[in-house]
Amino acid sequence: PPPPGPGPGGVSCAAILLESHLAVHTFPSEGILIMDLYTCGSKPLIPVLPAIEELFAVPRRSPAGEEWEGRPAEPPRMLWSHKRRGFREGFDPAWTRHGDPLDQGLGIDMFRRHGLDMKVPLVSEETDFQHVDIYESVDPKSRSTEKTLFLDGVQQSSLRGEAAYHEALVHPAMLAHPNPKRVAIIGGGEGATLREVLKHETVEEAMMVEIDEGLVELCREYLPEWSDCSDIVGSDADSCFDDSRANVAFEDAFAWFIDAFGEEGQAGEEEKFDVIIMDALDPDQLVEIVGSLYKNNEFVDALFNGLS
Repeated sequence: PPPPGPGPGGVSCAAILLESHLAVHTFPSEGILIMDLYTCGSKPLIPVLPAIEELFAVPRRSPAGEEWEGRPAEPPRMLWSHKRRGFREGFDPAWTRHGDPLDQGLGIDMFRRHGLDMKVPLVSEETDFQHVDIYESVDPKSRSTEKTLFLDGVQQSSLRGEAAYHEALVHPAMLAHPNPKRVAIIGGGEGATLREVLKHETVEEAMMVEIDEGLVELCREYLPEWSDCSDIVGSDADSCFDDSRANVAFEDAFAWFIDAFGEEGQAGEEEKFDVIIMDALDPDQLVEIVGSLYKNNEFVDALFNGLS
């Protein structure tokens, strides 16, 4: 028997311009078109994906109508992989792996993977502090839909993994306190840490200090599952951000805690917190907004002084 896969036939064509080329191979009997787009440009080609899909993704239909071999026409699927060409590390003195999102998790775990049945960029946007990418994908083995959040190309959380992470981040500290009423969250832009805190009925106020308001708005729109309080006993809102116990301040947590609870802090005893949870970016000297969250003694002292 012939080997599996597209059989003979179809059309192949190629266009070459200097070091760039576009090659197209069609297999009409299988309804498959393979495209190879190779460019010497420095920018990623992700923005052209919608145009490629619109021009080349044609549903299978018989000449007589909407069915193909007795089956309803299926919408076309586009599988793609994006890889960087050339060499940078060790060749370009100005290049750093950290400074290039395409050499982080976004480029390696999402762009380069060709085995996903679907991967669609839901949003790619620059806030005042970082670049936010949110992707939706489908794994061919589990057939489950996944959402993944990347900040400056580094994966932060995913739909299938965020619950276990945020539960482990929040509940040990919350359960260690006999009666946590006031809780502070440093960071937590997705809203998942806030969600886990609000599961505790003793909580009267959960204050979230997050520097990036743009990130919160994007997560509210594209990752509502992270901040879903609709099934939480005691919550009075569908979104945890709208819960009456939630107090979200878009400020620099480093400066906020030092101003409130540093040596010259003006906060009173009643403003202290029973539990403080840090859900900030990982320690990284190259990330500006991480600042001194992990290495400044004045800030650490302020956190200690901010505890009731």
